[in-house]
Amino acid sequence: MKNLYVCLTIFLITTLSYAQGAANNWYFGENAGLTFSTTPPSILNDGKLNTLEGCATISDTSGKLLFYTDGTTVFTRNHEIMQNGSGLFGDSSSTQSAIIIPKPLDPNIYYIFTVDVVRVYQNGPTETNGMNYSIVDFSSNPDGEVISKNINLLGFSAEKLSAVVKGCDTDTIWMVGLSTALGNLSDADLNTFYSYEITSTGINRTPVISRVNMPITERRGNLKFSPDGNKLACANVMDGLYLFDFNSATGVITNPERISFSSIINYPYGVEFSPSNRFLYVNNYNESDTNRPLPPSEQFSTLIQLDLQAANVSSSAIEIDNQNLYRSSLQLGPDGKIYRSMSREYEDGLPFLSVIDNPDALGIACNYIDRAISLPAGMRSNQGLPPFNQSLFNTVDIIQNDISTSILNLCEDETYTLTYDNIPGVNYTWYKDGSLLSGEIANEITISKPTGVSLPYTENYELKIEFNDGTCPLRGLAEVVYYAYPEPPQTPVTLINCEDSESSDGLSAFILNDATPLITGNDPSLTAIFYETEQDAQNGLNALDPEVFFNTVPNQTLYAYIANPADCNIIVPFQVGVSNNQSRTVILNQCDIEEDGYAGFNLRDADAELTGNQLNNPEVFYYLTEEAALLKTSDEILPELYLNETPYLQIIYARLENNASCYAIHKVELTVNELPNFELSEESYYCASMFPEKIVIEPDYQLELNSNYSYQWLPEGQTTPYLETNLTGQHTLTVTNTDTGCEKSKTIDIIERELAAIVSIETTDLSENNTATITITGNGNYEFALEEEGPYQDENVFNNLVPGFYTLFVRSKDGCGIVSEDFSILGYLKYFTPNGDGYHDYWQVRGVNDEIQGNTVIYIYDRYGKLLKQLSGRSQGWDGNFNGRPLPSDDYWFHIIFEDGREVKSHFTLKR
Repeated sequence: MKNLYVCLTIFLITTLSYAQGAANNWYFGENAGLTFSTTPPSILNDGKLNTLEGCATISDTSGKLLFYTDGTTVFTRNHEIMQNGSGLFGDSSSTQSAIIIPKPLDPNIYYIFTVDVVRVYQNGPTETNGMNYSIVDFSSNPDGEVISKNINLLGFSAEKLSAVVKGCDTDTIWMVGLSTALGNLSDADLNTFYSYEITSTGINRTPVISRVNMPITERRGNLKFSPDGNKLACANVMDGLYLFDFNSATGVITNPERISFSSIINYPYGVEFSPSNRFLYVNNYNESDTNRPLPPSEQFSTLIQLDLQAANVSSSAIEIDNQNLYRSSLQLGPDGKIYRSMSREYEDGLPFLSVIDNPDALGIACNYIDRAISLPAGMRSNQGLPPFNQSLFNTVDIIQNDISTSILNLCEDETYTLTYDNIPGVNYTWYKDGSLLSGEIANEITISKPTGVSLPYTENYELKIEFNDGTCPLRGLAEVVYYAYPEPPQTPVTLINCEDSESSDGLSAFILNDATPLITGNDPSLTAIFYETEQDAQNGLNALDPEVFFNTVPNQTLYAYIANPADCNIIVPFQVGVSNNQSRTVILNQCDIEEDGYAGFNLRDADAELTGNQLNNPEVFYYLTEEAALLKTSDEILPELYLNETPYLQIIYARLENNASCYAIHKVELTVNELPNFELSEESYYCASMFPEKIVIEPDYQLELNSNYSYQWLPEGQTTPYLETNLTGQHTLTVTNTDTGCEKSKTIDIIERELAAIVSIETTDLSENNTATITITGNGNYEFALEEEGPYQDENVFNNLVPGFYTLFVRSKDGCGIVSEDFSILGYLKYFTPNGDGYHDYWQVRGVNDEIQGNTVIYIYDRYGKLLKQLSGRSQGWDGNFNGRPLPSDDYWFHIIFEDGREVKSHFTLKR
């Protein structure tokens, strides 16, 4: 056994609080967080990271969060972007994009080391920011600020960083990265490690360089020190896994050993050492050798355990898990367990973390628990977990109770033996609260609560194990907390719930957890487990479901097993019974503003009516269903501001509580009242010629027959259902249902309109297509006709008019009346038949009378040019006679001289 411990070079951790505190809080993946300040660790739901891979977190020595980052943006403990905390040269898709190292002996300064990805542009350059560091300072800002940013160390770096304490010197840290021999992209081989020394004076930017025989070009995969700093594991995905020796005194890395795997799933990504440094765990996955990613159904991931004490490490591989997953990171936690991230594919994480519960055990005894921690909605674990200075986890377990490696909870009357292996030739030294325990030199010590102290009471024990051969000492740490036994409640406890509305049998469904604060006096350190009989409670058998219990008899007695973190316990009887308060109904009304049956309700508006003058001012909670109100179903509890889900009428349920007991469950009717239903034209017209006569505006009402309504017209102030007015402009009608108070308003715009004024009638006559074009003025809508009865047309031009007299009618479409004007179309007959039948007995120019072209003169000739007749435009016309004798059928010629000076010459036919 001695040789085993002689070959371990374990590094000194400064204090118990530092070892437990700095790595206590993790932020990773998609808004995911975990804290180890509780046992077991609990979820943190306030994180702001959204990273596929890289992330880093740091806490202070007491375990309180300081800041975290994805390598590009730094978030404060308040989850806000730190001052000057954006634009760091890491990348969230870099495997280990960042690691945070406190400056030794300076509580105000922290270094953020970052490594970038390589960006390859099509037909363009290849770019990367390489390895850099930034400085966070807390000396003048309690939330920290980045005072220096992106100080370059290497022009190129693989996506991996790890850190460990130098030798046994707790004041110096090595931070190690991997690059090429020249530290830039000009050399493709990643075969050179760069060890940077971090001391109380800062970062030594001249690294210790270790060039090793490792022919790889793959940048991805984790780099991880063993907690004792003796070994370094480097995962390189397609280029495999390598194991190295590390000289923590000099920073030199030597003896590369390629670890081979027999499985076809052989691309290593995540690596981690067990706390004792004996076992190395590796996550392997398969990946396409082409640019085409494998579909999720073809992606597989394994978890492999390697025994570093085996003669052939590769041959010692034991497969712990194999399933359809993408790659994972592994990280040792402050509780001595190893945590595994979970993802389905590159951009699709899973809401779980898996745990290797006992990583120092061989094979499946390590107790791998798949999906051990469920992350709530909105959180996902992707591929990365935050790396830390691995020396933080370099302690031995002196509690050895399979519960915690560093925290021990005891009852006030218990004794306990802290112990570690009895190694011949080794010196054991025990300390309590930092003071040497004189005379305690064995490998174990028995402890108990001191007398006269107030409980709970905490002591810190430390075991120092020195090998006396020049190697670093081992440290064992235990935080011991003594607890008093719980006090029973001073008065009997009865948990009251309400009955459902259809029964009165004294039976109901109970949430037994509601009895916990009544029994424990709201002591958050106490837990309760519930049983139906006292014997079951004593034996820990047949525990009841704390969220749903149906009593079998009225006022049934149950038993609560009450315990604190040390399992100091008592058994407390209590009763479950039902409230005898009758259910009633409260109505909340809202108006249907959007006219779709839905409205927003402030459920608190029902509180006063529900509680009335009841004593103790019960709390009111609103639920979607009665069953949810009975069981306090969390996903059916309603917000104070609630939009009904069923149109017009929805029933919800109000639960009234006094001290977690149900006082009553009442119905609440959410009624959405319809608005008054009516239609009002958007526009109407008032004819100026009517003034001061009034017009009547009558809306189209479709109102409820059994409801009462009021009416108001503005600006007139009329309160009648209709409006009488001679005012133009906008008029608003508001109709109010006086029974519900719901009102609806609509506006009509009354526009002034005028009669048309005829400006001109332009005619084209004496042609093949005689026309009339009308020009009018007026602010209305008008139509035109040549007969008062119509037909009317919108066009202001009339075509193909026969010669003669016309009356133009212009009618207002807005109902303001008709105006008219006479006009004529000049023309003549092509023939006439003077036979006395009353049709075409005279030839005359058409469209001429006393008022229109009355002074027109017409001359008629025979074909030889002999003047036969001279006529006036006012005369009846020529009857076809010359000197009293009828002329024969023939063509005759005419010459018309119109009053307006126009002349027309042509011919016509006389037919007998």
